[in-house]
Amino acid sequence: MKKIFYSFVLSSIGLATLSSHSAYAGNRPGALTLTAGGGYVYLDSKREMNNKGFGMLELGYNLTEHWGVEGFLAGFKTRFKRSVNDTRHVSGTVFNFDGVYHFSPFKIVEPYILAGVGITGLNPNRNDANNEGNINAAIGAQIFVANSVALRLEARDAYTWVGGKNDVYVNGGVSVLFDLC
Repeated sequence: MKKIFYSFVLSSIGLATLSSHSAYAGNRPGALTLTAGGGYVYLDSKREMNNKGFGMLELGYNLTEHWGVEGFLAGFKTRFKRSVNDTRHVSGTVFNFDGVYHFSPFKIVEPYILAGVGITGLNPNRNDANNEGNINAAIGAQIFVANSVALRLEARDAYTWVGGKNDVYVNGGVSVLFDLC
């Protein structure tokens, strides 16, 4: 699964580079951004759970050319590590609300940083979720293949202050911008 994901990401970057002559980078004020994609979560060793792939959606709004807000929703299913002697499946859900700063674009690439707060929910028994608050930060870039379509790559670190767990998310997706104003 990792090989397929990395192949997809590299192919997408190559395609974006080849088609760059007609692409214009840049987030626009008043634009709504919808991103669909997936990635891989590296769970903290204190969780004693297997790392796993996930699907995700992001919804953002650009307040200015540089500043915006964004919601991140991801879901995954994993298991405890063999050493724990627990065979239950664990459902995971992550929701983050972030402030985003978009740097000035360089040709078709627009880097960004973001930070915010969120909730990590892990449900090992399908009845009661263990919800933990987190603070998170990320770096990433959007590679515009058209005026309103971009490939998005991101690395996110989420720190849960309950138990001091540090989870890392590496994800990619396709972003579509919709002008609202």
